[in-house]
Amino acid sequence: MDDYAKRYRLMCPGPVNVSQRVLDAMIGSEIGHRESEFSALLCAIQRNCLKIMNLSPEKYAMVVITGSGSAANEAVLCSAIQPSDRVLSLSTGEFGRRLGEISSIYNPNTKTLAQDWGTSIDLEAVETELRENRYDWVTMVHNETSTGELQPVKAVGDLCKKYGVRLFVDAVSSFMVDPLDLEECGVTFMSTSSGKAIGMNPGLSLVVGRISEFRRLSDYPVRNYYLNLARHYDFITHKQQTPNTPAITLFIALNEALKIILEEGVSSRFHFQAEKAASFRRGLANIGLSLLHPDHVLSNAVSTICLPNGLNFDELRAALRERGFIVYGGKGPLANRIFQVSTMGCVDFNDINDLLGAIQNIVTQTMHSVA
Repeated sequence: MDDYAKRYRLMCPGPVNVSQRVLDAMIGSEIGHRESEFSALLCAIQRNCLKIMNLSPEKYAMVVITGSGSAANEAVLCSAIQPSDRVLSLSTGEFGRRLGEISSIYNPNTKTLAQDWGTSIDLEAVETELRENRYDWVTMVHNETSTGELQPVKAVGDLCKKYGVRLFVDAVSSFMVDPLDLEECGVTFMSTSSGKAIGMNPGLSLVVGRISEFRRLSDYPVRNYYLNLARHYDFITHKQQTPNTPAITLFIALNEALKIILEEGVSSRFHFQAEKAASFRRGLANIGLSLLHPDHVLSNAVSTICLPNGLNFDELRAALRERGFIVYGGKGPLANRIFQVSTMGCVDFNDINDLLGAIQNIVTQTMHSVA
C-alpha cells in the first residue's frame, strides 16, 4: 500500500476524520459548476450555513472560497480593509501573528499588539490603543489554535462598538465547536474553514459577514484577483456561482456536513464537542499528564498538553503513528514543550479511550527506559 493510502485516526486540530456519509456524498455526484445543479448547491450551502449560525439572510451573507482558512483570511484582509485604514491586529500565538503578517502586506497601517503565547487578550491594552489612536479595524483569532486558548470576542467586540471600529474574527478552528454569536459580539466579518469541526475534508474556506459590509466592497480598489471578496459576493448574489472553478466535490461534501449538523441540532453538536474534550482531559489527568494552562479559558477544539520529562515530541509522534494516531506538536516558543490533541471530526469516545491508552503505554515505556 502506498503511504498516502493509509488510514489514520486524525486527532490533530485539522484535518479531521470524515464520516462515511460525507465521503459518500462527495463521490456520489458529478455536476458542472456552471450548471443549475451547482447553483442550487451553492444556495443550499449559504442557506444552511446561515441557519446553523442563527443569522438572518436579510442581514448576513456568506461566500465559499476554494482554499484553506488562510485564503478566507487573506480575502478579508485584502478586500474589506483599504490601504489607508488603520488596523490593530491582536496576537497571542501563531495564528494571531499570521493575521498581522498578512494584514501588513496589504495594509501598511497595521499595528500588531503581541502578547506572550498562552495568554488572554489584554483588554485594558486594547482599550488604551483604541482610545489613544485612530483605528478602523481590529483583527483577532477566536481560538488561538497554537495554544488552545479561547479569546474574549464579546469583550473585544464591545470595545470596537464603543470606539466605532470594525471587527474581523478568525474562527477557523473554533467554528461549530465553540459558540460564537456574530450579532451579539458585533463581528463585521468572520472566517472559517471546512476541515475542522464542520466535519469534512480540508480545502474550502468560508467568509460570513453583514450584507451591508459586503456591498461596500465594490467601492474599494481590487488588490487580489482570486481572493477578491467583492467578486465572490457579486457572483453568489447575482449569478449563484463562484467566480473561479470551484472544488465541486468539496462543495457537495460541505453541504452534506452542514445538513448533518442541522439534523443533530446545533446545541447538540456543541454539547457533544464539549463532552469529548472534557472526557479526553479527564483521561489525561488520570494518567498523570497536565494541560499547559488548565485554569485558562480553553477551546473545545484542541487540548494542549505538557510533554512529560524524558519524552520529546518526535518520539511521541512516531510511537503514536505506529499505533495509527496523528497528533501535532508545539510551534514557536512551545516547540518540544507540548503536544496537541483534537477531538473534532468523526471521533467518538472509543477513539478517545484508545488514544489515552496508547499515550499511557508510551509514557510508561519511556519512564521505564529512563529509570
